[in-house]
Amino acid sequence: MQRIVSILSILFLLAGCGYKEGVVSGDSKAYLFFSGNVAGATVVVDDSAPFAIEAGRDHRYRVSTGKHRVKVIREGVVIIERELYLGDGIAKEIAVH
Repeated sequence: MQRIVSILSILFLLAGCGYKEGVVSGDSKAYLFFSGNVAGATVVVDDSAPFAIEAGRDHRYRVSTGKHRVKVIREGVVIIERELYLGDGIAKEIAVH
């Protein structure tokens, strides 16, 4: 009888131990940054409100991952219009002339 109790105890202990696996998912984010002549330019991403931009990799603008329509506007004229697909952690440069 003691042997059966010992075997059951060992089985219960082993059943409690196991490898647990999980996936940690952070907030998905991508970035846009602009180079070139950005003086007086504003940007519209999808249907958002226009915002002024600064040039350089240090001035990154965070957007969600996925498909976006980006317009660069200067003096009321659309000078760049692109459709981009941005993956997680991607930083995309847009050259403004």
